[in-house]
Amino acid sequence: MFRSLLPFLLAVIVSCSKDPALFQVNFDVNPKNGGSINLNSNTYFEGETLNIEANASKNYVFDNWSGDFYGTDSTAVININSDKNLVANFSKKRFEINISIEGKGSVSRKLIKSGVNNDFSHGSIVEILALPDDGWTFLEWKGDVSNNITNPQHLTVTQTKNITAVFQENISGKNASKFLALGDSYTIGASVTVNERWPVQFLNELKSYTSAIDTLQIIATSGWRVDQLKNGMNNSNLEPPYGLISLLIGVNNQFQGQNANGFRPEFIEILEKSLKLVNNRKDRFFVISIPDWGASPFGSVFDRAKVSKEIDQFNSVLKEESEKYRKELIETAVEQDEKLMDDYLNGKEISENDIISCVRKGCLKFDFVPVLTGSAFKNKGVQPLLDAVVNFLPSPKDINSFKGTK
Repeated sequence: MFRSLLPFLLAVIVSCSKDPALFQVNFDVNPKNGGSINLNSNTYFEGETLNIEANASKNYVFDNWSGDFYGTDSTAVININSDKNLVANFSKKRFEINISIEGKGSVSRKLIKSGVNNDFSHGSIVEILALPDDGWTFLEWKGDVSNNITNPQHLTVTQTKNITAVFQENISGKNASKFLALGDSYTIGASVTVNERWPVQFLNELKSYTSAIDTLQIIATSGWRVDQLKNGMNNSNLEPPYGLISLLIGVNNQFQGQNANGFRPEFIEILEKSLKLVNNRKDRFFVISIPDWGASPFGSVFDRAKVSKEIDQFNSVLKEESEKYRKELIETAVEQDEKLMDDYLNGKEISENDIISCVRKGCLKFDFVPVLTGSAFKNKGVQPLLDAVVNFLPSPKDINSFKGTK
């Protein structure tokens, strides 16, 4: 009888076994464009194990899982024992804007679009505004900015940015509006009237462009060498800062037999001494080359070729030592052109034509005033003057047309 019941028992056992349960797994991402999950199906059998991974889109980062599972790791292992709702949460990458200060001032930050204070999400637009302290002026931005002079500056946040705000102390004091001309017989104008002295003519021309410099002081005497000019400065009770300073010295060092190599250290010393009188503001200081007196009537009784050669050697010293500050002058010039400023900051060489273009823009806006020296005698400096007229001064196309009225 037992044998006859066996098929029946087997049938009952088979008929009582269950199929594996099928569960629904719903997944979502927040926000929709923040990323994706590597699931290809929404239904899974009970007991299955899912290895899931959240992948962030560009400029987003994974934050956490929510719903029926919580975790902060972008990969997760889920055991299927019921229906599941899974959400992968993403957020935009966040970056800092690090501000440092040179000089005296501060920088405010204003959020224009999205993000949070000092920890800005990708795509945020942030306004930074440089605020100088009393007696200081904002000069420029350095670092991760596209334009180093615009203030305020709008930044689109795509990465951590390191930016420096540079402030410059204002020229103020009793001599802040004074032009100090340092030199020798060429500066004092030994053989001309007071009004014919070049510093006097220069100041008169300068006044037509700006009222910032309105008085003149000359420290110069015929026959002075560098050491004598230095003594003259020490005895003149100079009170910096001055608004503008010129330096023209060396002809008597050459005339009295000193060579250019011996002249160099003396010139460096007086150059640095003079710069201190404008608080080392290179934009307020200029050096003038020594005129070739061998080409003058006075030079007719000398070996003109020898004089010209020696003057050229002395002027080479002036040029070489002055060009050590050329970098800062180029920086000032290229501030007139955003693209050239970017190229310069990225280490690209700025061509002479580009510099001329920037100087021209500055002249047209009255930011720059060209200064040239020369003499009509034997056309000394005439061609550079004519070139400057063409390169820097406005053409008829740069001037607005005027309509006459009755």
